[in-house]
Amino acid sequence: MLTLLRRHSVLITSSALLLLSLGLLVANARGPRRIDPLGVVFLEIVTPVAHAFNAAAAGLGRRWRGYVDLVGVRQEREWLRRRVRDLEAALDRKAEVSAENERLRALLRMRRSLPRRSVAARITGADAGGLFRTVTIGKGERDGVTKGMAVVATGGVVGQVVTTSPHAARVLLIVDPSSGVDAVVRRTRARGIVEGGARAGCVLKFVNRREELRVGDRVVTSGRDGVYPPGLPIGTVVGLPREDRGLFQTAEVEPAVDPSRLDEVLVVAAPPREEPPPAAPRGPREQG
Repeated sequence: MLTLLRRHSVLITSSALLLLSLGLLVANARGPRRIDPLGVVFLEIVTPVAHAFNAAAAGLGRRWRGYVDLVGVRQEREWLRRRVRDLEAALDRKAEVSAENERLRALLRMRRSLPRRSVAARITGADAGGLFRTVTIGKGERDGVTKGMAVVATGGVVGQVVTTSPHAARVLLIVDPSSGVDAVVRRTRARGIVEGGARAGCVLKFVNRREELRVGDRVVTSGRDGVYPPGLPIGTVVGLPREDRGLFQTAEVEPAVDPSRLDEVLVVAAPPREEPPPAAPRGPREQG
């Protein structure tokens, strides 16, 4: 019997499997529920693996989307930074243009109030560290600027033209020790000469000792030197050195205009010279 089974084991096994398959088919066809033990086992094995794979895929998806979002945020942040820098630069340019327009309007109002012809000029350079305290302006002989013309700003006196070229001129500032402006104290009308001091200020000299000077007195141009129009601010008295000797007294003056903060100035022409009246015609007796 065992020998027979061994000889026909393949046929017996195949027949058994065939009968089992036919039985499962008949049972599944007649019953409402499908009988699939191998499918159940496969489902039990595959389901946890599928859950783990789906969870890993979801985590990778979230990380990828986070990375993409992070890259987008970085790009947007860089764009916003560039945009902010551009807007700040535009605002700075707008503020500078607005400030320049305001300065030019003030200079134009001052130009209209001056009794003499004047030329607006921009300061192009400064030489405050050499032997002379000067600035260079971008207008010269071809613009009507000549040596000796007064240079003023909206705040007051700046200096005097000392050198000219066709397209530029050099201005000696009132803070230079070699400069001099005929001045009066507005409160008392006391006269004196304002010269540049050793430091950045000025000194009011040759004021009669009988005149009363006070700290805070305003010093203006007298107009008698033939260079500056009368009444222009020169500075304010900030110090009164104690000197008991001599006929004159001095005062320390803070200039009304800081040349280091200037951008535009007015170059004012000198007043016209008064021509002497023509001589009266001589009579016949005087001619003889």
